[in-house]
Amino acid sequence: MRRGYLRNFVFGAEDSLVSTVGLLSGVSFAGLSNREIILSGVILILVESISMGAGVYLSEDSANDLPQEGEHDNTIADATIMLVSYLLIGLIPLLPYVFSSDTKIGFYYSVGFSLVSLFCLGLFKGYVVGKHPVYSAIKVFIVGGLVTAIAVGVGLLIKTV
Repeated sequence: MRRGYLRNFVFGAEDSLVSTVGLLSGVSFAGLSNREIILSGVILILVESISMGAGVYLSEDSANDLPQEGEHDNTIADATIMLVSYLLIGLIPLLPYVFSSDTKIGFYYSVGFSLVSLFCLGLFKGYVVGKHPVYSAIKVFIVGGLVTAIAVGVGLLIKTV
């Protein structure tokens, strides 16, 4: 597997999980209806996946313009991997709100599924790079979990303002 492919998959997946949980918890704590929460999540996932894909394309294109030895990154493939990973994996924290009309239950499942997904993402990363998958899973879980906690904290903070 090419470095850029793995880098963009892991980046897109982690960012999508954490960003989507942060937004969904914030709008949930703000008292929005379940329909409004779902709509906000869909908009975030669509806009961010396109933006992240475009960002990867432009950054890789810029790096490819620099003189270098060796292989150039495949900007279209890297951008597509970012876009698709963000788009699909962003559904994980959103789906609990789709299947539960109770926003509190949706919140707990959203966070729980996202944390489990972070652990699985780490297992995948460890397997692909040839490092101990559990060590990699714990690392991704801790880093992503801390950022998720901060994102949820921001949502709680905004609720109290």
